[in-house]
Amino acid sequence: MSDYDFRSLNDKEFEIFCSDLIGDSHGQRFERFKPGKDGGVDGRYFSSDGDEVILQCKHQLGTSLAQLIKKLGSDEKIKLDKLKPKRYLLAISHPLSRHNKKQISDLLAPYIQAESDILGMEDLNDLLRARPKIEKRHYKLWMHSTAVLEQIYNNAILGRSAHSLEEIIASSSRYVVTTNHEAALQILDRLGVVIIAGEPGVGKTTLADHLCLHYVAKGFAYFRVVNDIREAESAFDSESKQVFYFDDFLGRNYLEALGGHEGNQITMFMRRVASNKNKRFVLTSRSTILNQGKFLIDNFDHGNTQKNEYELRIKSLKDIDKAHILYNHIWYSNLDDSYIEELYLNKRYRDVIAHKNFNPRLISYITDATRLESNSAANYWQFISQSLSNPSQVWENPFNAQQDDYGRLLILLMVLNGGPIEEKILSEAYHRFLLLPRCRNFKGRHEFQSSIRLLTGSFFNRTVLSDGRSLIDLFNPSIGDYILKRYSGDVDTFQRCFQSLLTLRSVITIRSLWADKYLSQDDVHNICEKLIKDLEKDQFGNVDSEYISALCALYKDCLREDSKIIDEISCTLLYILNNGAEITDHSFEVVEWGLKRGIIEPMATLSFIESSANSIYSYTQMKTVQSLLASIPNSEPNYSKIFELVKISSIEQIADNFSEFIDLNEAFSNARDGGDEEAEDSLAQIVERELSNIGLEFTGEDVNQIIETVDIPYEFEKYLMNAYDDCDHEYEGPVKISIDEIDDLFDRGL
Repeated sequence: MSDYDFRSLNDKEFEIFCSDLIGDSHGQRFERFKPGKDGGVDGRYFSSDGDEVILQCKHQLGTSLAQLIKKLGSDEKIKLDKLKPKRYLLAISHPLSRHNKKQISDLLAPYIQAESDILGMEDLNDLLRARPKIEKRHYKLWMHSTAVLEQIYNNAILGRSAHSLEEIIASSSRYVVTTNHEAALQILDRLGVVIIAGEPGVGKTTLADHLCLHYVAKGFAYFRVVNDIREAESAFDSESKQVFYFDDFLGRNYLEALGGHEGNQITMFMRRVASNKNKRFVLTSRSTILNQGKFLIDNFDHGNTQKNEYELRIKSLKDIDKAHILYNHIWYSNLDDSYIEELYLNKRYRDVIAHKNFNPRLISYITDATRLESNSAANYWQFISQSLSNPSQVWENPFNAQQDDYGRLLILLMVLNGGPIEEKILSEAYHRFLLLPRCRNFKGRHEFQSSIRLLTGSFFNRTVLSDGRSLIDLFNPSIGDYILKRYSGDVDTFQRCFQSLLTLRSVITIRSLWADKYLSQDDVHNICEKLIKDLEKDQFGNVDSEYISALCALYKDCLREDSKIIDEISCTLLYILNNGAEITDHSFEVVEWGLKRGIIEPMATLSFIESSANSIYSYTQMKTVQSLLASIPNSEPNYSKIFELVKISSIEQIADNFSEFIDLNEAFSNARDGGDEEAEDSLAQIVERELSNIGLEFTGEDVNQIIETVDIPYEFEKYLMNAYDDCDHEYEGPVKISIDEIDDLFDRGL
């Protein structure tokens, strides 16, 4: 059990906690009253002889104990003289000495019956040690207990995941447990997977963070996916309890128009988690991106995500949730009282809560004391009003006035990379850009590391991984929104950045900019041509096959019917063919295109497939290689041998990873009352359907080989038991809140 200083609670939460704890120790339920001017009463009960017992709680972190005791003797004593309670209990979050208790007792005589009725920090911790159920009931307190923190830090699979947990805990004091929290836990308990969808800034990531913390505190190992789902697949351990987290899984700051491969891998991983009670998987996505992703990725429909089983859509926060979010941010903001008074003047906090652009991200920004150096208290309300009216512009002054040319370049490179990037790779991209023409007039700090240091904490987050590598990410996703709007139409700058980045993510970003109309089809075509020519000129140095294949796939997609194919594409496709051992998800697609265009020969294509046969893992790879084989005349030498090799490899892969390809729940739901034999028949039909979808030619023996890997009686019985399981969390739905209750929350001041 921890010794708490209760700093994770604000004053309202401290009152609720004390009423709960002290009430339990007295065997009484304290009657509590709505927030507001309390007249000296935070809780009360009546003893068996009818006497009123009053509880008052004092949680004033910015007030010294001497000042607090002085105020008790003046303000509180006046209230008590009016109330005249038979017994008065006082809970204070400050540590108290014997002398302090005597001082307070003397000041509040005759209402303090005994000095033991004055409970300081040590007394509250002593009571809590005997009542662990009270600790767990108060989420923010429980989350900061020594036992939970040790559990959390011991259960991060990688160094970056541990750092992520540290950041979540550091900001958890501002967290508000909303109805969305309970609804998401309900879905996770029942299905094992939840996709939290909503508009930017509504609190998806914060909610996801705390869902993960909930399970880590229960002994689940935590893994945060940074780049793609293969990271989670490599860490998956079927026997241990694990929670996986993939933030903004379909695109960081704008639509990533994915080819089907990654969507399929994510869908398969969802199935894998859903079929294992030791696993949880939390994903977030912007609503618009998730909607478009379902059209782009066939396997989302195939994987039943289109049925919204896994989705929790955060359309808007309830007013009382907004009020608590604003109150928490003010409480922990270190804002000077003169600034806070501007929010309380004429109840302006109501305007903030009711504003159409209210979101937690923006509230964090406008209550960040470090960002107000250039705004006086007199101008604070104007700053808030402008930030709410035009949220994307909150970055305009920091970007234009506070950064030099080199700092702005680094921010632009980060945004166009479309996600986290290793510091070393960012440094290489930065120096490549500076070698290009038109950089001679740049002004400011040329040195990379000094610029990174200045940007960290304002525009960048910098994470040092356990292996010593540093990872750079945007401090806030809204930076990307602002930068893209600012540079919209500047195709030349975009092109030079992509010439410098040479990362897979940057190729996805080009596709995203095309989809979101920041770039035209002709712009994308010209950029791809330039990048491919540069690669061929440099003999494909400093890049990997995955980047090259993705770039060729994009080039193929943006070609117009009358476009002339550049000569350099032949060398590029030959490079992909000769590096078959490094097969990537786009490789089969671009090789098939090159074959149909007559750029590469069938025999070379067959050799490529043969060298890649043992590297075909995913549903999409199987599908694309079958399409590629169908494009090659079966009269080619070794065709039959390679065709059979691919089939055997694919059947074995499906059999070895059954739950990733076949949805057991679908099969068993069709046979709930029919027993094992009907379950097996249903399963066989689904296997046949999936093999047909892939394009594989198969026999009944192939189907049996796959089904034999499943213990049908055991899995079917487990399904029937789980189908009727009650979840641990009941969602009661939203509560209607009046404006008076919001006023009461803020009425006491800070």
